[in-house]
Amino acid sequence: MRKSRLALSAVAVIAIAAVFAGFATAASPPTVTTSPASGVGGSGATLNGSVNPNGQDTSYAFQWGPTTGYGHETNLTDAGSGSTASSVNATVSGLDSGTTYHFRIIAINATGTSVGSDQSFTTTGTAPAPSTPPTASTGAATNVGQGGATLNGTFNPSSQGTTYWFEYGPTSNYGFPTSAVNGGSGSTDQPASANVAGLLPSTTYHYRLVSFSPGGTTLGSDKTFTTGAASTSQVSFIGRMGFVSPGRIIGVEAACIGGTSTCAGHVSMSRNGVVIGQRDFSIAPNTGGFQNIELSNRGWRMLLRYNGVFHLLPVTVTVTTPGGQHITQTIHLARWIWN
Repeated sequence: MRKSRLALSAVAVIAIAAVFAGFATAASPPTVTTSPASGVGGSGATLNGSVNPNGQDTSYAFQWGPTTGYGHETNLTDAGSGSTASSVNATVSGLDSGTTYHFRIIAINATGTSVGSDQSFTTTGTAPAPSTPPTASTGAATNVGQGGATLNGTFNPSSQGTTYWFEYGPTSNYGFPTSAVNGGSGSTDQPASANVAGLLPSTTYHYRLVSFSPGGTTLGSDKTFTTGAASTSQVSFIGRMGFVSPGRIIGVEAACIGGTSTCAGHVSMSRNGVVIGQRDFSIAPNTGGFQNIELSNRGWRMLLRYNGVFHLLPVTVTVTTPGGQHITQTIHLARWIWN
């Protein structure tokens, strides 16, 4: 038995992001229907179905295999973004003669994943003599981070040329395979692993190991892992001196660093416990800039009086955020030179 399979395409990578993007939309997942196979021969068949993208960019594939666990998947294919159903198909080859295969269509857009009903067909000819299939045992995921993980497992080729891969996705319908790897033809347990990336933080994914040889296809058990939470950015001051404009505006320079979240909160400026300026702020992650604060009348008088003798007015800047960050720093104010 041969297996026709390509590595995960760029279209699939784009589709992964679309599945989990969580866009706020009233649109629907795609609508799919699995149709009977056609062109069934001794070693191949054409799998048929229909897809309605329901107005969103949609991709589809056919899952197929000797059982309703499937274990094989055709290349993910673009179905467009129309709003009517269109017929689609995919050809599979390298099948065993006289053997029953199951298949279904699966489609994915930004709103969700839809799975068609199971259909089956039997290839023509005489079935080959049975042989021992490989084993497959899904192991625990490691190196789980915000956007990726390493999937692990073990398999035994049972003395036949074997390949393995992992299926993964947001549900136990999976939908995305890793690239197939040549596992050799030994007779002892072998380790299997694959790295997956482009995942969203704080999201649970399902996965399983699949092994394949002329003896058959074996599916490992379903396991899950949850990616880590997005790192929280922190506000950081830049500089310890500021110039006040004639319009009583002082720019406090700050940055949002160290994470992927937006920094938001409140900044206030005080002198001897008296607040002389304040504002709310929001800074995009890994950016920075001036947060302009208008001095109160009292703060303006302090600046004029203090600058007349000491030139630089020391003030305390305090930043608080809903996430619990509380930082203070002393900066020195000076007037721009004006007439």
